[in-house]
Amino acid sequence: CRAAPLSRAERAALMAAGLAAVGALAARPSQLQLPVTHVLSGPWSEALWSEAPWSAAALAFIASVAAGIVCLARRSRADRPAGFCAAYLAALAFGLPVFAFRSPYASVAGLTIAHGLQYLLLMGLVAGGGSRGMGRAIRLAALCNIAVLGGSLLSVASDQITARPAGRILFGLFLGAVMAHFVIDAGIWRIRDAFPRAFLASRVPYLVSSAARPRSSPTDPSAPELS
Repeated sequence: CRAAPLSRAERAALMAAGLAAVGALAARPSQLQLPVTHVLSGPWSEALWSEAPWSAAALAFIASVAAGIVCLARRSRADRPAGFCAAYLAALAFGLPVFAFRSPYASVAGLTIAHGLQYLLLMGLVAGGGSRGMGRAIRLAALCNIAVLGGSLLSVASDQITARPAGRILFGLFLGAVMAHFVIDAGIWRIRDAFPRAFLASRVPYLVSSAARPRSSPTDPSAPELS
């Protein structure tokens, strides 16, 4: 939309809302179908373990969303077109199902699917960009096969948390792969760096501004980002 980059306050609101959702899931591991045994015992242990921290996380989420909306309203009209507002508000309220539902499928499955679909869309655009012809078809076919095979293996490994000790090694590998992919993605898609910017510009030029330049400093909030 060629709107101004997010301000520090707008970024902080997004981060705080996400952390609040993470805190809510940590307070209620049952929403992730994790068999966690309480260390404390007694009739008050459940409230101490889940209800109080969950309520604090819910209040933090509400405050973060409210702060983000205020920051959005303070933008000039030219810097908050409809598309930008929709994307920012969707990101800001992304964790809402965690607080709205107790069911693991209703509260978490939708978030997982939403994240996975947008990532597959981006990867599909990258694989299909650039050169045409047979090379493009091969890249798209390879992507589909990796997604299906890799997804199947991860699905099997993710169900091994309650298996015998040898089987739980697979769950550990699954958890490590998931955590590693977030760290790796943070570097691969950092458009402020020259290589990711040039690579994306060659495959999906409509997602990368032609005016994009590297950040002059790590704390410069005006540098472009891929969103």
